[in-house]
Amino acid sequence: MHKKFTTLLSAALALLMIVSACSTGDKESIADNSINIRKQALKEWKDMKFGMFIHWGVYSIPAGVWEGKQIEKLGEQIQRHAYISDEDYQEIAAQFNPVNFDADKIVQLAKNTGMNYIVLTAKHHDGFCMFDSQHTDFDIIDKAAYKKDILKELADACQKHGLKLGIYYSTPDWHFNGPNPEVNPHDGKISVFSKVSKENEDFQVNQLKELMTNYGDIVELFFDMGEPTAAQSKRFAETVHAIQPKCVINGRIMNNQGDFITMPDNHVPDVPIDSLAWETPGTFYHTWGYKSWVKGAPVKEQVKKQIHKLAQIVARGGNFLLNIGPKSDGTVIPYEEEVLTNIGNWMAKNSEAIYQTETTPFVKLPWGECTRKGNKLYFFVLDWPENNQLTIPGLTNNITNVYALNTKDNPIAHSKLGNDKVLDISSIQADENLSVIALEYEGELNIIAPYTATNEDNSLSIAGSDAVKHGKYGRESYRSILKDYYRSWDFQVDEPGLYEVKVTYKMNYDLKDYCIEVDNQKLEFTLTGDGSVIAKSEIIDGNEEKKATTSKGKSKKYNCVSIGQIEIDEDINTLLLKQGQEFDFKATIVEFKQQDPKYRSMNIDIEKIELIPVNS
Repeated sequence: MHKKFTTLLSAALALLMIVSACSTGDKESIADNSINIRKQALKEWKDMKFGMFIHWGVYSIPAGVWEGKQIEKLGEQIQRHAYISDEDYQEIAAQFNPVNFDADKIVQLAKNTGMNYIVLTAKHHDGFCMFDSQHTDFDIIDKAAYKKDILKELADACQKHGLKLGIYYSTPDWHFNGPNPEVNPHDGKISVFSKVSKENEDFQVNQLKELMTNYGDIVELFFDMGEPTAAQSKRFAETVHAIQPKCVINGRIMNNQGDFITMPDNHVPDVPIDSLAWETPGTFYHTWGYKSWVKGAPVKEQVKKQIHKLAQIVARGGNFLLNIGPKSDGTVIPYEEEVLTNIGNWMAKNSEAIYQTETTPFVKLPWGECTRKGNKLYFFVLDWPENNQLTIPGLTNNITNVYALNTKDNPIAHSKLGNDKVLDISSIQADENLSVIALEYEGELNIIAPYTATNEDNSLSIAGSDAVKHGKYGRESYRSILKDYYRSWDFQVDEPGLYEVKVTYKMNYDLKDYCIEVDNQKLEFTLTGDGSVIAKSEIIDGNEEKKATTSKGKSKKYNCVSIGQIEIDEDINTLLLKQGQEFDFKATIVEFKQQDPKYRSMNIDIEKIELIPVNS
């Protein structure tokens, strides 16, 4: 080979290697930057805490009534529950003319309530679009009488008043499939867990591009239902993030492509969750879309209920998305407006304990909830103690000041009792909705979690009622939580050594496998019940899903069994009671239901777990 050519070739190869290396480095840098953007976006989203959900569309015209009959179940799914044909539903859509819709008024209502963002149902299961779409004529511009872009009006109002805008987008689209939608064979109704065809997938991608391009910054994309494949979920997420990388996506996009978990409707988890971001959608009744004949609880009762729920959700690490369902003419229901106004009055005095706060540092507070900010704890007193003595368990820090947020100039007396602090709240008047007490302390926060200690004979009896009940969480499918999936207790023995473990329990199944773990040691065992309940797998769509059982009556007798021996040291230990089989989140509801339903949750009543020293 010619020397000059060889030199040139070597130089070219070296340059190619440099370019390749730079290209690889650039790709890694871009990937790292994208991850950082996602993390920051999720943090900003979590800091918002409280938002308004708006379920509104064509379904607000029949308002829960069809052919003179009140239609039960969800108002926004009336097409499904009343068996309304696509042809008839299109005629309803043509009448949609919300002349009294006032975007400014709704956004101002949300802002006055203390909410920081709004999520609108841009397209629900019926396929009707509350925005101007170039990919269908079944929208607010082409089909309805209104001829104005609802989403654009709301986007402009949010920008004007300083609130963030989010979008709800349904994966199922009953109109797209025309007169022959996929039907649930169990009830003959249109399915809410239908598959997504390639044609429908492309249609949804095109609409997502419109939504991410034409309405300014979008803070949240709330997908719902359907059963997209893993590739489809990934494509939907990439479509959103390519245009708006700071838009966070909920887990109902499925197949682990979401940024946060959407809890079941109105659900509050039993324990704080910091490992995953989450949001609870909430409503005043068992409907989201407007139903003319549905009545809510008395206003005072409803206000208190929703404020309590807000405190619980924020304290346990989540966001609360509280729904309104406007009438077909665009007006907000006076009842819902009154409830939100009263929540806003409470927030005006107590929002300091909600915004920019961290999750509760306490495992359990039997009388309420707690949030944290800097060197300050905020206690929400859901159950006012009869003796006006509020016990703060395990708080070892010195207290510098305690006061109610609505009367800051009235300090609260406090004292020490063992590892606990006791607040004398007799000097303050309880808030009719929810009292919030601020506690300022010195130093780094130190809390000793409650634990069970041994008796005089060094045996130990752990009460079942003291258990911390943990859920299992996932973003694989529409289902995001398995409640009471395992339980834990903290305890300490005076003498290290070998201990016999006894369990006193009631169970309604014939047999079920369990496992106890302590310090990486495991005892596997099978418990026998009275067989009064036979678990059955039954497929039911969406919010109608429920565990089906055949019952002969509940067991009344506790059984006590020894399950083995375990080595225990003198440190504070954690005892875990788990199920002997896994129950997993599955991409489809059929796969989900094919698992043994008795392992979906603990399904056992534990009276006590005893640890008895074994004589050497």
